[in-house]
Amino acid sequence: MDDDTVRRLGAKLFGKKTSDVDAALTAVEPLFPLSPRFREILVEFGGAVVFDNGAKYKPDEATPFTKVDGYNSLEMLYGLGSEKNSITKALLRHKRELPLHFVPIGEAPGGNLLCVNAAGGVFLWDHESERGDGVWQVAASLDHFLEGLEPDESDFGNTKGIVEAESFLDF
Repeated sequence: MDDDTVRRLGAKLFGKKTSDVDAALTAVEPLFPLSPRFREILVEFGGAVVFDNGAKYKPDEATPFTKVDGYNSLEMLYGLGSEKNSITKALLRHKRELPLHFVPIGEAPGGNLLCVNAAGGVFLWDHESERGDGVWQVAASLDHFLEGLEPDESDFGNTKGIVEAESFLDF
């Protein structure tokens, strides 16, 4: 994710920036393979990141949450520190449910999580699934995932693909 991608997505800090970025980074680095790009984002923002223009990505493997256009949505990237939307707090909150060696790095709609495993792959985890189930690889690496982020210019009023049905109510 280069500066241009960050600008196109309208990335901004969500919540508070951690007061000690170096200490927070030191706490996160042993948890998963931290790519240089993601490290740069963590240092720059120092907290969770949301996107004014929305964010979407095309997963390597379609998931039950993949839209008709082939994209999945991203609500936020977790950040550094001890805020609610930090990587460390998200890991503590979901540690018992997440597959082993998964670390949450972001949130998708509905409370599902984007996680990195010990090998550096990025996965979407369905928060309503049993431990180890409901997992789909969406990118081979964190850099691949970040490079694939695009503005989500979906049309909320669009009714394409909605099945029309007659109502059973008779007024």
